[in-house]
Parts: sequence; structure tokens; C-alpha cells
Amino acid sequence: MMKSIYIFFFFTVSLGYSQSWLPVQHDTLLDKKHEFIFSGTADYASTSLHKSLTQKLFYGGEITEHLKEKSLKLHTGINRFGSDLNTEIEYRNYTASLFKQSRWGFVVKTGYFSFINALYSKDLYELTFYGNQNYLGETASLSGTKFSGMTYQKLGVGWLDKKSKSSVSFNIYSVNSYTSAKVRSAEIYQSSAIDTLVISYLGSTQFTSSNDFFSGLGVGIDADIRFAVPTKNNAPIYYQFMAKNIGIALFNNPLTTYEADTSITFAGLTFNQVLNGSSFLDSNYAVLDSLGIQKNQINPVVFLPGFLQFSKLVDANSTRKLQEFYGARLFLASAFTPLVFAGADYRIIVGKKGTLNIGVNAGYGGFSHFRFGTYSSFRIKNWNLGVASENIFGKTGQSIIFRAQCAF
Repeated sequence: MMKSIYIFFFFTVSLGYSQSWLPVQHDTLLDKKHEFIFSGTADYASTSLHKSLTQKLFYGGEITEHLKEKSLKLHTGINRFGSDLNTEIEYRNYTASLFKQSRWGFVVKTGYFSFINALYSKDLYELTFYGNQNYLGETASLSGTKFSGMTYQKLGVGWLDKKSKSSVSFNIYSVNSYTSAKVRSAEIYQSSAIDTLVISYLGSTQFTSSNDFFSGLGVGIDADIRFAVPTKNNAPIYYQFMAKNIGIALFNNPLTTYEADTSITFAGLTFNQVLNGSSFLDSNYAVLDSLGIQKNQINPVVFLPGFLQFSKLVDANSTRKLQEFYGARLFLASAFTPLVFAGADYRIIVGKKGTLNIGVNAGYGGFSHFRFGTYSSFRIKNWNLGVASENIFGKTGQSIIFRAQCAF
């Protein structure tokens, strides 16, 4: 039973962000009337979980002692983990005159997003995968653990500036599921003789009671603001400020919440014996009150896990074959630290109308430390197809990014 509780805090939902390092090729040509953009990202990263173990957690398979030890060696006091799975389709119309302004078009977009964010202690990892054998006669600390997970869909419409290709959209979100846990302080002590168990806990967890398509409703905005900075050689440098899924959500039904601020000692009994095989989250479990755990129903306003990014764009009309790009990104999530990245893009002419862009990139921060990746994109006639990985060499994460654009 103890292992089940630890896993509940460690991973409550499984893998299903977002602008990627696949550089946006800014094209100032205005001869197109319509544009479709399809993008997809599957990304997870960690400071301490080796990807060989994470793959087993997500996709199934035997977790051997060797896999557990590889991750244990990477763990420090407080560790980070995050994952992002999303797909998005965007349509841009350059022929309409929104609000009778000839320079303004409109955008329509829809997407699916699944996001996990976790901060946790090394002791929580050991308790989850090794049980309490490593802590007999010692105290395990779970303090500082935070977890959140959300799955939601988006439908947005908005304004488009045809010249700069900037856009702002107002979005409605359908929230499927939400889980949040915060452990302000928690310690577990079990005696060497396994006859005394002491639990001290201050924290809470809350989650949706169902995973229906429409468990909650949210509103928010996206912004893609592009601008040029002139240079001495009259070749402007294009920059982009992007905000995505900045918003809030409410739920149709109250969230189930468990809260505790208690210290309990069990003498002569193990925790498993006290629970007597019952589920920790069983609503009929009468001993919850004696453990100092209170169950409530609340309906809070929650923030969507949106993000902000500022970056230099690749100029598709430049005569330079080699261009640099760089930027910074911030997810609105507790485990995500500010991420900075940079890379180089090289354009190769393919035939009379085609170009192939290849590049490398590196970054530091986010849910992990250093990340290195590579990408390629191919443009021919009305199409631009790109594929990339932000974390091709890392031990503690993986990512795959795909983007397809069609303008006509």
C-alpha cells in the first residue's frame, strides 16, 4: 500500500509543449492567400530519471534493478520532471479584411495538449522503487514535492497582421482531466525492528472526479508578435515574442480534495496493517479521519500551463545561407526553470524552387539541464516540412517535433 501512495504522488497520469527549436522561417512575401500550419510535439525531460526507466513507465515493460540504479545515481536532493504532448492546426487567411482593415486577416486554430510537471525528492524516488528497506531506522523526507497534470483541447479565433504576420487569438478550452499535489512538509520514519511507524505530513492533493471530454471550461489567449530590427547593412533581423495558452479554467463539478496536517505514530503495526488492504483514496475508508486526512469538494480557478518565448527568427528571404537563432522560454509551471537556447541554420538550394534547411541547437534549463538537438526542413513550392529533436543525445529525456506548412 505504501508503494501505491508513493507512486500516486510520483506519477498520477501517464504521457499523453508548444513552440519548438525548429526555427520559424519568417517569410515577408505577401503573394499567398491562405496558409495551413500543422505542428506536433512529444517531449519529456528530467534532471534525474534516465530515459530507459521513463520509457518503461510510459510504455510498459520490466523495470529491472539495473534500470533503477542508473536513475538513482542521477538523483540529488530535489529533482525535476516534465512532459508535453500536443498537436495543433492553424489556418491563416490573408484575403479577408477584418473589421474593414485591408491589412488585417484572421486566424483559426485548434489543438490538443497534455502536460505533466513534477518536483520531487530523492527519498520519494527511493521509496517508490525500492520500498522502505533503505530507510529502516532512518527518516525519509518527501518535503517540497509538487505535481500537476492537465489534459485539454483548444479552439481559437483571432486577428492577423498580413504584413508582419503577427497574430493574436482568443481561445476556449475544454479541460478533460486535472491533478495537483503539494507536499509542504512530510517525513516517514520506520524503526529498524519494523514495529513503529511515524508519519508527519502537511500537504494536499486535488483532482477531477472524471476524465470526460468536457470536465471543465477555460478561456485564454495566444499571441505571435513579430517585429524587425534594422541593421547597418539594411538587412533587418526578425524577432518573435510568443505567448501560448495563457489562461484560466473552471470545472463543471467540484474537485475531490484530500488535505492533511498531522503527525501520527503507529506502534506494533506496519502501515499496511493499519490500512488493512483498503485503498488510500477509497471514499468509504473510515480511518481517514483518524489519520488526520480530510476529504472536501472545491471548485477552484486553475491556471493553464501556458508558456512565453522570445526568439530570433530565420529569415527565409535572406541571401545568407548560414544564420543563427537564439532565444529564451518559460513555462508557467513550478518545475520549469527559465530555458535559454541557441543554434545555427544552414540553407541548401535544392533544384530551382526547393531549399533544404539543416541545423543544430543547444539549450540549458527547463525540466532538465543541457540539451542538444538537430533538425531539417524542406521547402518546395507551397510546402514546408520540418522534423526535429530537441534532445537527441540526452540521458534523461527525448523529444520529437514535426511541422508542416502549406501556403497557396
